[in-house]
Amino acid sequence: MTNGCLTRQGSKNPNPGPLFNASLLNEPDLVKRANVATIIHTNSREFEMELEILCSVRHSSIVNLLGYCAEMGEQILVYKIMPHGTLYDHLHDGLSCLRWNLRLKIVMQAAKGLEYLHKEVSPPIVHRDVKSSNILLDADWGARIVDFGLLTPNKKDLNGDVTTDVYNFGIVLLEILSGRKAYDRDCTPSSIIIC
Repeated sequence: MTNGCLTRQGSKNPNPGPLFNASLLNEPDLVKRANVATIIHTNSREFEMELEILCSVRHSSIVNLLGYCAEMGEQILVYKIMPHGTLYDHLHDGLSCLRWNLRLKIVMQAAKGLEYLHKEVSPPIVHRDVKSSNILLDADWGARIVDFGLLTPNKKDLNGDVTTDVYNFGIVLLEILSGRKAYDRDCTPSSIIIC
């Protein structure tokens, strides 16, 4: 990366693609390198068109994409670093205990971020992977949604996908309330959703 320093970040986060801490133009940033399977199955023009839209998405409850690089077979995304990690890290990996008022703040901000993606962006953006590891916590413990980007071209598909996002957000709510993972083999029952 030009004018910058790149170091590998160790992460237990269950998200695909290696993460790197970077200092670009003297600002701390997080760089995510797409995994090889994603690169192979993505048309480079589609990738660039989608990223142009994502670069224009700006909201206080979204991890805003600062830039990207798609050269020489690499797809690299640059985000502002979120120093408090993921909600998953705090709920399940013992990073810190979140007080109830902070949990409520996180829930409200994450919900506002999803609402923004579904109702205020044109075309609407459906996350399709809402989970506690995709909710990051900034320096002020504000919740920010990350790893979205699949655009839904027609209204028929949008309604079903938004319903899926809302359902998955409900599972995140259960994780926050219960302190349990969405699926945990060590617990009985293993799922927090019992049908």
